[in-house]
Amino acid sequence: MARILVSLAAVFLLATAVQPSSGEAGPVEARTERQMLTLDNGTLQVRYDTQTGTFTARRGDRLFITTGRLVGPKVTDSVEANDGADAGLIDVADSLGSGTAIEVTWPDGRIRRLALYESLPFICVTAAIRNTGTEPISVRQVTPLVAVADAGAPMSQLRGFGPEGSHELADKTHFCFAAAADPKTRAGVVCGWLSHYRASGVVSVRAQDRRLVFEGRSEYGRLLVPPHTTAPGETLAIGWFDDALDGLEAYAAGCAKAHQILLPDKVPSGYCTWYHAGASDQEKTAELADFAGKELKKYGFDFVQIDDGWQIGSRDFTTYNPRGRYADGIKRTSEKITGAGLVGGIWFIPFGWDPNCDALAGHSDWLVKRPDGSVYSVHWAGSCLDMTHPEARKFLRDVVQRITRDWGYKYIKIDGLWSGMAVKILYPSPAYRDDEIGSAVLHDPSQTQVEAYRAGLQLVREAAGDDVFILGCNIAQNARTLGASFGLVDGMRIGHDIGARWDAVRGCAVPTSHFYFFHHKVWFNDPDCLMLRDPLTLDQARAWGSLLALSGQMNVVSEWLPGLPPDRLDVVKRTMPNHGGLGRPVDLLENDLPTVWHYRARLGEERIDLVGLFNWDENQPARLELDPAMLGLPALPDDRYVGFDYWEDTFVGPFSGKCSFDLRPSSCRVIAVQRLQRHPQLVGTSRHVTQGPIDVAAVAWDPERRTLSGRSQVVGEDPYELRLLSPEAEAEGLHAVEAHVSGVDQQQAGVTVSVQQTGPQVRVVIESPQCGEVAWSVRFE
Repeated sequence: MARILVSLAAVFLLATAVQPSSGEAGPVEARTERQMLTLDNGTLQVRYDTQTGTFTARRGDRLFITTGRLVGPKVTDSVEANDGADAGLIDVADSLGSGTAIEVTWPDGRIRRLALYESLPFICVTAAIRNTGTEPISVRQVTPLVAVADAGAPMSQLRGFGPEGSHELADKTHFCFAAAADPKTRAGVVCGWLSHYRASGVVSVRAQDRRLVFEGRSEYGRLLVPPHTTAPGETLAIGWFDDALDGLEAYAAGCAKAHQILLPDKVPSGYCTWYHAGASDQEKTAELADFAGKELKKYGFDFVQIDDGWQIGSRDFTTYNPRGRYADGIKRTSEKITGAGLVGGIWFIPFGWDPNCDALAGHSDWLVKRPDGSVYSVHWAGSCLDMTHPEARKFLRDVVQRITRDWGYKYIKIDGLWSGMAVKILYPSPAYRDDEIGSAVLHDPSQTQVEAYRAGLQLVREAAGDDVFILGCNIAQNARTLGASFGLVDGMRIGHDIGARWDAVRGCAVPTSHFYFFHHKVWFNDPDCLMLRDPLTLDQARAWGSLLALSGQMNVVSEWLPGLPPDRLDVVKRTMPNHGGLGRPVDLLENDLPTVWHYRARLGEERIDLVGLFNWDENQPARLELDPAMLGLPALPDDRYVGFDYWEDTFVGPFSGKCSFDLRPSSCRVIAVQRLQRHPQLVGTSRHVTQGPIDVAAVAWDPERRTLSGRSQVVGEDPYELRLLSPEAEAEGLHAVEAHVSGVDQQQAGVTVSVQQTGPQVRVVIESPQCGEVAWSVRFE
């Protein structure tokens, strides 16, 4: 029989806790009732049975964990499984906030915490290990959670979800996170590791005896715990959500909170040389930077990044190749880019090196080893630099400082990340597989491979400085780097390489969807480059650009921009800058490649919903539905909506209920949707595919003056069109009779405005020779 321990702090909490209002997370109420310990924060409730060592969890009326255990690997009804354990209540206060935990300890040194926090919609489980012996112990893995779950639907209706997407429920293990939900209602359970400081967290989802089972496991590879020492563990979160997409987004927010992540102010947009020119060369890079600075910076274009091929050797990044493409010096090209008003970017592999290069001559001890003493080398990236070796760290620090501080590159794309962990490549799939973790021999055996990897990333950040944007590349090489990179990079390539082919675009659209929820919370997602040239059609180029723009993820074009046809260059202009929000793949749990994306924003004070409909089939047309209900909008018969179809350049509606759209093969429709007003309203603009949120600062209707007015940011020499709808025009003769504009840095010279109306549809075109804010008004009679 387990003993019940209650700390004095917990007793004080019991006396002072305030019960929060129903359904709202608040201070945690903790109580002891015979053999039961209970935690309740108003949203979640956990009940732990000290006799059996099992717990249950509910959210509201939903009992979503019917039997949970803090030890693995099997679910058992054996009472003896918990013999010798002590359980008590303790206060917790850490990066996740304040809360209360049930702490369970065993005589053999196992320690588990089951915690609820204020305002966090998850139950959090951590596992620590205390070595009670007199000799060091080696720990390969720990399983702190095995839970039988109820996802709210019959097993036959559920689908699993993980880094590789939606799948039929089976015995499947995922790196980092997993979910199980009903794809029709989207209700289900989300489970994921919030931290990966020393271990790589994995989550298994399986159907066992017609029951849904989640298992969380920390894989250390090899963790040495000295005698009489406690090794703290990682934190796993599990929760129930009426909408699993809400749960995935809450999970990413929890990861960000756990690591205290503060992202840069804006998502960068720019150019990469790789997919059309390799590393390019000094003349062409300078020409492209000059073109982009003059023609595209005003649209939100930020940086020019040089890729693989500038360096002295294939896996030697100590300097540039004096007989190569940047013979006049890579620093000079950085100065050319900066002189064009842009940020210079450069690619390199920090942790993968050529052991025979001059810089490493006589320093084989700086490299990770295998058990037989040979150098640990990985496919493509090179030999793994040991980030636990002080001299290897000093060497890499010098390299990074030279690139970022001496040469002036303030955007670095660091590739081959898995070489920093010294594990096997798993490219191109993020699926969980054996990758030899634990087999590498580090200079400092007290550190795990995950610790060494994170220490390497931290060194890159410190050496580069806080003014440098760090793009990690990439998860597809080995998804152990997914969680292990949290908090240490600004952006992350989330998929494999792209190309100017529709199948390659489709391939990159998949991880754009599967990892969407990490974006703008943990880091900025980089789905890989915007491709525009033949043999891609204009429809295909627009579809890929629209997905990048609606998702809000990074937009990095890899084309010879000065030579692009105007209609392809227009895709760049209409998808930059980034809207700074989070787009959502609505049918993520139903389709491996979602066909509906949604971004909710504001147009002045009014709500606007941007919906992207995508036909990924290269050969067949498709008919897709826009359903207001799936956007969280009222969908009663009296609720009517209007919109604008961006690439088709047509007004939509008014409509109520579902509205169908026909799509050509491999094409998209981007619809701006608003509730129909009883007065003239702005339904979109021409500036950007998001149709207003990035350029409209204000819009208002004055019923007395019958005037619709607003303020917009316009791009110089780019005609700017306001799309207005006056649905009562024919009935009451409400017509746009005049339009006025002022502003643009307080200068009105050269600014023109014109109005055209057809029935209820009004188009107002503003032309300005310079960039700036304009105040506009349209009067109706």
